[in-house]
Amino acid sequence: MTSPHILLVENDVLVRKPLAEYLRDCGYKVVEALNTDEAVEVLTTGSAAIGIVLADVSSPGKIDGFGLARWMRSNGIDAKIILAGTVQKAAAKAQDLCEDGPLLSKPYDHSLLLNRIKSEVAARARNGKPESDI
Repeated sequence: MTSPHILLVENDVLVRKPLAEYLRDCGYKVVEALNTDEAVEVLTTGSAAIGIVLADVSSPGKIDGFGLARWMRSNGIDAKIILAGTVQKAAAKAQDLCEDGPLLSKPYDHSLLLNRIKSEVAARARNGKPESDI
């Protein structure tokens, strides 16, 4: 069985590297992006079949994490997005953009994040999408 691909959009290397390593240890393939510009490039080139995008709401780039979610929807990107951040008022905005609930808070609770990713993988499987597409 192939493991899902996750696009991790995080500019803070002290957050991104350990989180990426944790997710890899959990069996996921992780593509790292420093900002939303890199994330858009990964999503448009199709170099990896991304099924889940985990982005900070305040990701740097031409657009922020919210803008990335809106861009994904308007461009028909078939991947789930999980937004994370520390700004409380961002929760309502994230809930509008993320079908399965509000944003995750940072610093990340690894077990909550892993449960959220597993839930997204299970939902895709119920909808007939193979895990290799995630």
